[in-house]
Formats: sequence, C-alpha cells, structure tokens
Amino acid sequence: MTLQEAYLKAKKYAQVYDRTRLISCRDFGDFWGFKFVPLGDYGDGIGYFAINKKTGEKSAFNDVMDLDLSEKSIPIPIEQFAEYNVAI
Repeated sequence: MTLQEAYLKAKKYAQVYDRTRLISCRDFGDFWGFKFVPLGDYGDGIGYFAINKKTGEKSAFNDVMDLDLSEKSIPIPIEQFAEYNVAI
C-alpha cells in the first residue's frame, strides 16, 4: 500500500466521524497515522486513524497507547498530500 492509498483510506474512515481536516501525519513503522479533526477545530485532535502499510487494515492509535513508539515516529509533511491533488 502506498502512502497516497493509505491517506485516501484514512480520510474516508475519518469522514464517518466528521473529521475532515488533516492536521498531522506520522510514520509509526508498521503503519501510518493520520490525524484528522472536524472543520473549525484547531486543537491537536484525539488520536490517529492508523493504516497498516502491508495489509491496509485500518485501526486507531493514540500516543498514550505506546509512548516509545510515538516518540520514535517520523513526521510526514502534510503539504505533500497536495501533490496527490487531494484537499488537505
């Protein structure tokens, strides 16, 4: 699964919960995490919509679930999603 495919899957998953604005993306090793918030929300969100890199399985991840993993995660600039012609 590519990062673009994972983003689109996470975005669709997030829309079910009325979270449509991407504010963060991180590489957690086995999965990518996408943090979406509702429009007009300028907080830090409640967690990540996680997409497994190999299987495409979706799940949820919150930083407090594994602080070590969170600290080791790599931020991915969200501006790059504009290259996919997908609104961020």
